Amino acid sequence: MALDQTTKLLLEKEMLPFLTPSARPDVKSIAVRYFLEMTGSKEGRDFIAEGNTFIPAIISLTTDTQLDAAKDAFLTLINLSSEDTISWKLMHNDVTSTFIMDLLQKILQPDFKFADEACSIVSNVTRIPSCAKHLAEQVLADNSKVTIEKIVSVLCQINYNKHAALHYLGLILSNLTQVSEIRKIIMDKEKRIIQKLLPFTEYADSLTRRGGIIGTLKNCCFEYDYHQWLLSEDVDLLTRLLLPLAGGEELDEDDMDKLPIDLQYLPPDKNRESDPDLRTMLIESIMQLCSTKCGRLFIKEKNAYVILRELHKWEKDPKAKLACQNLCELLISDEPEQGMEDLHQVEVPAHLQQKFNELDLALLKTFEEEDKDKDNSNDCQQSIK
Repeated sequence: MALDQTTKLLLEKEMLPFLTPSARPDVKSIAVRYFLEMTGSKEGRDFIAEGNTFIPAIISLTTDTQLDAAKDAFLTLINLSSEDTISWKLMHNDVTSTFIMDLLQKILQPDFKFADEACSIVSNVTRIPSCAKHLAEQVLADNSKVTIEKIVSVLCQINYNKHAALHYLGLILSNLTQVSEIRKIIMDKEKRIIQKLLPFTEYADSLTRRGGIIGTLKNCCFEYDYHQWLLSEDVDLLTRLLLPLAGGEELDEDDMDKLPIDLQYLPPDKNRESDPDLRTMLIESIMQLCSTKCGRLFIKEKNAYVILRELHKWEKDPKAKLACQNLCELLISDEPEQGMEDLHQVEVPAHLQQKFNELDLALLKTFEEEDKDKDNSNDCQQSIK
């Protein structure tokens, strides 16, 4: 069927009446499944989102007592929210302006059957900074029934909901921490919220949950006034960022003694973070902490360089290797001259920034070529065997 204006009018006439909770169950199921199948293509998603007709009707079915129809409605919205323009519409549309906030509130209920599907929708929508800001404003409102403390509490309780894993709640939290006010709540020194997240940098059961929490911690590192506290014994963020990057290599006694206690004498079979994107995020978090003088000097003093040096030798992913090399170079370089110690306040001229970017791209290309050469060499060795 061609997806044109004629088709749209036909669907509004023939199918829209069945996209309501009061419709007959069998035809309702057929109708919502039809729209779910349409979301398999970008053309179909754009067609459904045109105007303000079908999306509110699909949203109405997420509360349907017929569970199959409700689940298909959620799945339809997951696919629709993969498009930025539709995500924006789900957040800002006059008819559905509280839908995402309502979903977040339901996600925090321990018996909500579609919590995972709802998490996927909210995480898709809030990956867009303007949508994250809008939801953050709703969370921060005086009359809000959702708090950051509650989100973190639920996220840190495994098996909180017997119907859902809630791993994507980590991505929602990470997306919300694009907003400075949310970051500051997480780093409230009295509430001790951030400390609850720290053990999950090595949470083995879910890459998604682990990645969301690492993303949250990385975003918190953009609050430069908090660096000294984040690195203090009260939080000990550096250890939590380095531990997933550390292997079981044998180090010199002098190097070992300078490391934080939890990074000393790790077992020979200690595994590093398996996902290259998360390794890059961990490295970038440490790099961000190095943008203030107090953070950089502390990280040097704690001998983080030796962990990163061994990681650089081991690293195969070109992007992670480049990030690691840039951080290593920063840690072994001389301190900036007076007045330029806080790197985040230094304005780099555009021509120099362009030159640095070109150097990074050239180095990245070198790492990619080296990686290909290693793969080709391994293929040759296997064929010889």
